[in-house]
Amino acid sequence: MIRRRARPLLGTLVEVRARGAGAAAFDVAADAAFDVVAQVHALMSFHDAGSDLRRIARARAGERLAVHPHTAAVLTRAQRWARASDGAFDAGCAPRAVAQGWLPEPGDGASPGASPFEDALEVDGQDVIVHAPAWLDFGGIAKGYAVDLAVARLRRAGVRDGAVNAGGDLRVFGTLEETVHVRSPFDASALWPVAALRDGACATSASGQVATRAPSTQDGPAPRSVTVLAPTACAADALTKIVWLQGERSVSLLRRARARALVVRDDGSVWQS
Repeated sequence: MIRRRARPLLGTLVEVRARGAGAAAFDVAADAAFDVVAQVHALMSFHDAGSDLRRIARARAGERLAVHPHTAAVLTRAQRWARASDGAFDAGCAPRAVAQGWLPEPGDGASPGASPFEDALEVDGQDVIVHAPAWLDFGGIAKGYAVDLAVARLRRAGVRDGAVNAGGDLRVFGTLEETVHVRSPFDASALWPVAALRDGACATSASGQVATRAPSTQDGPAPRSVTVLAPTACAADALTKIVWLQGERSVSLLRRARARALVVRDDGSVWQS
């Protein structure tokens, strides 16, 4: 028997599933999973003036800020992906997202400079040293990180087989197996089964969800959607943005990350690594 619960978090619906767990034990485990996802949401929301991201946005050059360990961990991961992808992964894209109306104008923030976020900010333990003002958007990585934390909470509570799905950022663990689907570029109501996922993660980015600073190096038609299968949801989440820009040029990075990608293009063609 598979038990499931869902809660609106991270701007989407987060669903927790477990197989073989008793009702009372599952409720305790699910509450713990939802609690840590809600914590990530509160810490890393650009909309919330009290979040760590908005505190960083208000900071001036030379300031040192104490942040939550989760925020420091996500920033460290984001900087690693930015450097590994030659800037294709860009958590410093918030100024463009604000300009396009995707994020609210901070109002209380220092104007961001031209420095890439991986150079503007330095993580030192649980502190962030601001070398230059930066506005961060963790929309391309925090959801996957939260899914991984939720899985860890479920396992800690004794759940052996289960899954966490946050709006398409999916991680399956134990012996549970699920089929990954992507939406057809020809019919929005049609889903294509593309892979069986077991003890791993996947994430999908679709048109309109990717804000970048790097020019695309894709060959051929533009992507309609990018799906990445990886060991963790955090890695899968970040890699979808990189593959979106780099296409087949991302193969080496995908291999190093032990990940695979599937790209559905505007003309209906498909590329996979």
